[in-house]
Amino acid sequence: MADEIGIHDDGVLTAVRGTIFMAKADTIITSALLKQFTVDEATVGVGEAVWTNLGHMSNDNLPEFALDGGDATTLSTWLKASFRTQYDQTTGTVTFNSVQGDKGTFKTLYNAVDMTDAGVAFSLEKTPINKALFILWSDTNTTGRAGLLLPNTDIAFSSLPTLSTDLFVEFSAQANIKTSNALPHDAAGKFTSAAYFSPADFTAAV
Repeated sequence: MADEIGIHDDGVLTAVRGTIFMAKADTIITSALLKQFTVDEATVGVGEAVWTNLGHMSNDNLPEFALDGGDATTLSTWLKASFRTQYDQTTGTVTFNSVQGDKGTFKTLYNAVDMTDAGVAFSLEKTPINKALFILWSDTNTTGRAGLLLPNTDIAFSSLPTLSTDLFVEFSAQANIKTSNALPHDAAGKFTSAAYFSPADFTAAV
């Protein structure tokens, strides 16, 4: 079974193509809805549960995940050495780079507002937006898809536009990953922050 450890060839992918969808915070993806996600879908779902494709992302700087903290400390008792391991608190982020220099990108990532005649205005003081993110990638050699759902994130721009003469101009944002009440607790009873959908989930019968 693909949900048990072992050799599963369909679980080996390259992220040849991909995109990021955004929705209202704590929006969950059902198994039926999951099958509708492809990298070129503009929107998936309806009503309050609609997911919107953020469009063209950088092909040179793919979404990058980072963890801070989580250092291990081994504790001993007077009776026994190396009795227990405990871990510091861990925080997670994902940085992504849009290459769509349109008003929608600035209104979403930079909290920009329309000016009277043309253009949008934005502050250099960051104001995060609370959204759910679904990072989807696809292996064009196998047609396999996989994705990471982050139901509760705070998103803000992380830089001003990055200019280049031989690459697309990039607009960078960072999402701070938070725990979500919409996800189940893990096997240890802890709150969870992310959900992974494997290639088998995209093809499983509903």
